[in-house]
Amino acid sequence: MKETVQIKQLAKEYGADLVGIASVSSFDFLPPDSHPRFIQPHARSVIVLGFRIPRGALRGVEEGTAWQTMAGASPFPTASICVETTYRLARYLESKGWEAVPLFSHSPDLRHQGVAVSPDKPEPNVILEMELAAHAAGLGEIGRGRFFLTPEFGPRQLFTAIVTDKQWPPDKIFAGKICDNCGKCAASCPAKALDRQKILRFPLAKGKAECYSLHIESCRICRTGILQSPYSSKAEPLRISAACGRACVAHLEDSDRLTNRFLFPFREKKC
Repeated sequence: MKETVQIKQLAKEYGADLVGIASVSSFDFLPPDSHPRFIQPHARSVIVLGFRIPRGALRGVEEGTAWQTMAGASPFPTASICVETTYRLARYLESKGWEAVPLFSHSPDLRHQGVAVSPDKPEPNVILEMELAAHAAGLGEIGRGRFFLTPEFGPRQLFTAIVTDKQWPPDKIFAGKICDNCGKCAASCPAKALDRQKILRFPLAKGKAECYSLHIESCRICRTGILQSPYSSKAEPLRISAACGRACVAHLEDSDRLTNRFLFPFREKKC
């Protein structure tokens, strides 16, 4: 227990805002091309780090006057604090003799880009989806709008992970409720990319997520603040600064569902 507290404190000292730990067995519901054990065969634990996206990074997009305010908070072109903190923690773990594999968010469509090295291994690349890892580590839930929501920041964070052969006591799966199925994320999208009439269900470490179907092609033509992936033309855009993401932020704050509070409301009510 003392070691767990220490590693979480160290991660926050290095720059993480959120830290959760999952047992590698929590990912056994995933196929080999998604399972961290197929990256680190002796993996026992997955440490998930969350980094808040400043609320102010959304401000210029919300006002419609300065869209570049989000650029430095996105995974692209920079997210240096995520990379630096993750590598620093991995280096610390390895200084203690535990192997630590730093993992970052990648689009699932980058799987199967290579040739399997043996019949018992999946083709490169094995990609761990960070939202599934964050859920397994007890950091929050996946809401109707397909955003990962934490009780601290709602959808305003990015995640990285470290797969290690060190056994850590896992955190409990988040048992609260953040999303109230208000539907404002879908209603705010001018491209109608989120389909409220079609609910998709997919397994998690415990239970299932229930989300609106997302029409990727419609999402990509949205001009309200999405950020496209520079690595994959087929990837789902980052939607936190788009109309759907900002509607989610505004609603969760107005409903007093988040612990990170501010002096003024995110969205001024119109008369």
